[in-house]
Amino acid sequence: MIKVLVADDEEIVRTSLVDMIPWQELGMVLVGSVRNGLEALDVVSDDPPDIVITDIRMPMMDGLELIEKIKMLSPDTEIII
Repeated sequence: MIKVLVADDEEIVRTSLVDMIPWQELGMVLVGSVRNGLEALDVVSDDPPDIVITDIRMPMMDGLELIEKIKMLSPDTEIII
């Protein structure tokens, strides 16, 4: 299974991505849905996902800084902005 993490500060966007995409049917498992870059980095540090879907503008740590840190921790993780 492909592991996916969703990071977006807007609840409606996070909820929509989580609820509307048939993760299992696509051979994917959602490993987290977080509100900001710091929370996302915690998840990536513990168990790097295969894909991170992120927003650019988020509190605490924006998506661009998050991407830089993810690429240092897990260079093979793919990013969708």
